[in-house]
Amino acid sequence: MQNLKSNGQTEQPIEEIYEKPDFIFKPNEHHEWRQEGPYCICKSCELIHAVYIGMDKLLVGLDDQGRPLFKNRT
Repeated sequence: MQNLKSNGQTEQPIEEIYEKPDFIFKPNEHHEWRQEGPYCICKSCELIHAVYIGMDKLLVGLDDQGRPLFKNRT
């Protein structure tokens, strides 16, 4: 059963969205990491993803394989 939205478009049931998504995320091999507060955030992928690193770490660069390098702030 499909529901009609107010603009005339049909709305997919939530079960169908999860079983057959229109969008498939394929992550990049290498990520462009930036620090924003206590998070290390990837800026190169379509989907935003991040890692909590806390306030005591500082992103200082990337290694040869593109992994983030951290330094203690204290």
